[in-house]
Amino acid sequence: MGIAESLKHNGVEVIVTDNAEKEIQKFGNAHVSIALSADENTGIVFFGGFEEKKNAGLADHHVVILKTDDVKSDIISAYRHALNKSGMLFASSSASKTADIEGKLVFGMHGPRKLTVIIEVKE
Repeated sequence: MGIAESLKHNGVEVIVTDNAEKEIQKFGNAHVSIALSADENTGIVFFGGFEEKKNAGLADHHVVILKTDDVKSDIISAYRHALNKSGMLFASSSASKTADIEGKLVFGMHGPRKLTVIIEVKE
């Protein structure tokens, strides 16, 4: 399974493009992040920095730019790749969601209600 399929399996909106900047303009006030790396199999995306974690966690809509060079074949490789770029990492694989005792699903309780990943491919 590729990264786009893994992310979609997690309920993430995925856009594949060769021009991420053009796509970002469609999202207005959404918080935009650059991913440090991602695991192709699980769809886990790594980010770096305390401020980034705070801003991404408080955003209603988190839009992520992920370059294909930063997609790794396993979680350990993705983690190490991200760690080479930042000493403070956090990860995300979908929008924030939780369920109450009756099973009612609520989005945005502990982070963004929506996660969009723009995969930027090289031509």
